[in-house]
Amino acid sequence: MKPRINIITIGVDDLERAFAFYRALFDLSDQQIGAGDEHVAFFLDADLSFVLFGRDQIANTTGAATATGGTPQFILSHTASTKHDVDAILERVLVAGGTITTHAEQSEWGYSAYFSDTEGNLWEVLAPTATH
Repeated sequence: MKPRINIITIGVDDLERAFAFYRALFDLSDQQIGAGDEHVAFFLDADLSFVLFGRDQIANTTGAATATGGTPQFILSHTASTKHDVDAILERVLVAGGTITTHAEQSEWGYSAYFSDTEGNLWEVLAPTATH
């Protein structure tokens, strides 16, 4: 198998609330969003989809125990182009109902901050330090 990630699915407690958050955060046309009774899919590009799925439905579908809130096992990361872009994304997070968990600061890796969506899933937004 050649490793490739085409779909990222996260568990949510409140599908409508999570959909409203990501709808406000992502700049996508209606044609890039699909929904069913138990999920919402954001088609980010031809090869990558981001899906919201009820935690109970994930457990039922996969045969796993019911998941708990948030995603402490991993962090979803978004690479921004500039510090200004990082700050603009953080503003959108707040407007959409998310929470900034660490404020943006410069480190050896770049200018970054962490936030959580309305369901407790953690994200990093980072403008990498330029290398020459």
